[in-house]
Amino acid sequence: MSVVVSGVGAALPATAVENDAFADLGISDTWILDRTGVRRRHHLQPDERLVELAAAAATQALGDAGVDASDVDFVVAATSTPDRLSPGLAPEIGHLIGARSPGAVDVNGACTGFLYALDYAISRVSHGSADRVLVVGADAMSRLTDPADRNTAVLFGDGAGAVLVEAARGAVCDVCVPFLSFGSAAEYADALYVGHDDKVVRMDGAQVYASAVEAMTDEIASALTAHDITQDDVDLLVCHQANSRILKAVVRQLGWSPERAASYVDQFGNTSAASIPLALRKAQDDGRLKQGHTVVLGAFGAGFTWGAGVIGWKTCRHA
Repeated sequence: MSVVVSGVGAALPATAVENDAFADLGISDTWILDRTGVRRRHHLQPDERLVELAAAAATQALGDAGVDASDVDFVVAATSTPDRLSPGLAPEIGHLIGARSPGAVDVNGACTGFLYALDYAISRVSHGSADRVLVVGADAMSRLTDPADRNTAVLFGDGAGAVLVEAARGAVCDVCVPFLSFGSAAEYADALYVGHDDKVVRMDGAQVYASAVEAMTDEIASALTAHDITQDDVDLLVCHQANSRILKAVVRQLGWSPERAASYVDQFGNTSAASIPLALRKAQDDGRLKQGHTVVLGAFGAGFTWGAGVIGWKTCRHA
């Protein structure tokens, strides 16, 4: 069955944190921009809940698709920072948006989490076990960031994004049957992790950079080759918005033009599982992502884990 993303939504906390907020760490706006490409990031306040941000993004995605919440069969939330250890975000997202007792589960795949959640949704719709699945990526990385660590404090932000996955209407074609593939390398887990003791992100930036560029480039190239998809078939590349240097390196290694890739890390920072749906919504708002487009996705995160694949946007262009 051909499956498409039929709607997308995004939500950011009201509090924007500009680069000059990190002057006490002895770093400048230029220093941050050169190393990360981030100009601002958004942070939840202590009295604000991530689930409400996630529900706002989900509601926007449903509105974009023209679908009522009562028609949602399942909610999958990708997050590493739920408001409480248990239960996760997904059941409460379903409740807040007005869904009728949907199936609901959280996925913790760090920055690759959204692609894992999307893959789960695609599988359920493809196999006929659900008609519509809401996929939400939401993280409050400010909760896991050491404010004294200038290598991570400037990088991460909070946000939520969501897409609705449902069966495509019309003809089926190879380009518009979504597919995702994944990999992992646990031997590098100590290069990017959050421990039980201090509960903050620890990162070996050089190792993450090298591994992220290699893994995403190889996975994207392999996925396209395996399904006989060329660069000319692709309308937009949307990778996890880790930092601008990684994004530029992946595009360069693929041999693609920079204009073919979405890059919004300057506006959001690294929002972990939220970054891809945030970028998708921004690209749609900017007119870069339109009905019938073919979109390549790529992600890399703690684990190390990574993934890549292709989706059709809202409808099959060949239908």
